[in-house]
Amino acid sequence: MQKPGQSIFIFLIMAGFLAACSKSGGSTDEGAGGGGPHIVTDNDTTRPVLTVMTPLNNQVFANGSSVSVTGSITDDMGLYRGYIRITNDVTGEVVKEQLYEIHGILSYNFNVSAAVTVTAATDYTVSVFYEDHGLNGVSRTMKVKVNP
Repeated sequence: MQKPGQSIFIFLIMAGFLAACSKSGGSTDEGAGGGGPHIVTDNDTTRPVLTVMTPLNNQVFANGSSVSVTGSITDDMGLYRGYIRITNDVTGEVVKEQLYEIHGILSYNFNVSAAVTVTAATDYTVSVFYEDHGLNGVSRTMKVKVNP
């Protein structure tokens, strides 16, 4: 049996959760994950700004070293989600994948790394993708090589 005021308390918690996910309302994106429908901010038309500091495109790494992906992502109305992925170009194996769901944060610094061991020179693709609540996306792709 509910106590007096309990329904209002639950309603306020749910309203706060939904408000944190949207600044202006809008349509929903049911496939977004994260425990409920994602509310798209229709008036957000500006893409996030992505800065990748490392690795450099065509950077060469020694066997056993770590490929580090560092940088920052900013958005004027708040970020939504993203990923960083390091993939072996020969085998298609995803060596590292970091998924982000960072609702409403305006600026986020990332730092992801993976140690890579090879027996022959191997090319890898580093992919970074983020989007905001307006579903405006930004991405960068870098190629790196790991030598034995």
